[in-house]
Amino acid sequence: MREDSTRGTVVFDIIGTCFSLKKVEAALAGAGAGPPALELWFSQTLRDAFALSLSGGYQPLKSVLQAELPRTLKQLGVQVPQNVAQIVSTFGELDAQPGFTELVGRLAGDGWKMLALTNSSADATRKLLERVGVADRFKALLSCDSIEKTKPHPDVYAMARREAEGETWMVAAHAWDIAGAARAGFRTAFIAKLESAYLDIYPKPDLVVQELSQVGDAIRQATRVAST
Repeated sequence: MREDSTRGTVVFDIIGTCFSLKKVEAALAGAGAGPPALELWFSQTLRDAFALSLSGGYQPLKSVLQAELPRTLKQLGVQVPQNVAQIVSTFGELDAQPGFTELVGRLAGDGWKMLALTNSSADATRKLLERVGVADRFKALLSCDSIEKTKPHPDVYAMARREAEGETWMVAAHAWDIAGAARAGFRTAFIAKLESAYLDIYPKPDLVVQELSQVGDAIRQATRVAST
């Protein structure tokens, strides 16, 4: 038996955490929109998805992305292209972040249960995970579409809680997602590369690492220390 044999559940955010948005950035560049376009488009999409959810409405993430893109481009002074839907479709073609598949394999080998918890659709998430050969490692693909509320609503984390076993970790590159998971009682691992820093108005994460590839060692060390 391994000395660190006690295991639980690792819950992964997907878009931006496990999968890079570089292909989306390239598609925007092809439409004449520079690097700021991606950050503005995605952040405004999240804002308006959150607003819909908070006010009692709901639209799938893809619908919000498609509605948002023309406005974002106009704000940046970029002519809106005819292929808006094609640009949005690149979210289904994302590449895994460095070390993701290795991390999933290692966690599975160590006995961790893994869940995906996403504001995207379950089908889109399944296809991304299948593209990189790790879909079978995940015990459940949990989408906000099923309850028509977006993260960081507490009900979304409650979905994961019902599927989880033992100590549960949330892994995300978005501070707001880590904050939601922390308030839901999860242990949290924040990947700082995307946002650079964590906001001190949020509950402090249990772990902060720079890269997704560092998560496995960090969780292993944290659980070993906790068990001693």
